[in-house]
Amino acid sequence: MLLYNSKYIYLVDEKPTHQINLYYLRYYHRYSSISYPTSVGYTLRSMKRFNTWVLDTTIYVLDFLYRGRDFQRFWVLEVIARAPYFSFISVLHFRESLGLRGEDHVYLMKEHFYQALNETEHLEEMEKRGGSDAWIDRFFAKHLVLVYYWIMVGYYFADPVNAYDINMKIEMHAYETYVKYSVWHPEDTRIAEIAQDEYEHSKELQKAMLMIA
Repeated sequence: MLLYNSKYIYLVDEKPTHQINLYYLRYYHRYSSISYPTSVGYTLRSMKRFNTWVLDTTIYVLDFLYRGRDFQRFWVLEVIARAPYFSFISVLHFRESLGLRGEDHVYLMKEHFYQALNETEHLEEMEKRGGSDAWIDRFFAKHLVLVYYWIMVGYYFADPVNAYDINMKIEMHAYETYVKYSVWHPEDTRIAEIAQDEYEHSKELQKAMLMIA
């Protein structure tokens, strides 16, 4: 059974869990326990607050534009979800070309490539369900993702930890969005599978963040 409130998602079955709560607690404990100089720590906290503000603002806009239009909203989310992985790969390729290959460089390139492929599969699923039928939705999403791609290129180049942080928040929002839908449409198993994919991506991004922090 799926239970939802405004803050967390709970998955309840034969093995009752509080996955999202524990996941966030682990993330914040490990991330906040990293020792930084005072000025650096303040900057990181400020950037995390900025990331949260950006996400909350984006969610507000999407809620307004796509109220009652589930698959159109899902399609836009999947268009957006692919962009950061393309941005990360672009920056990693660029750094490699300059001879700046890091210790985890190859792992990150492979991980982001497969994440982008998985998001493309989600995108195609939403297209089959009519998510991209209206030209205005295509116009909005494609212009938005063009801007977002270049923002994430700069963000990842300058501050990869916080670039991962905002994308992890986006993946968790996508997960929550799909689970909310699944509460009302439990027969739609494909959406439940996509929700699980988004959750796994958020964990993968957390791992990448902690690797380079």
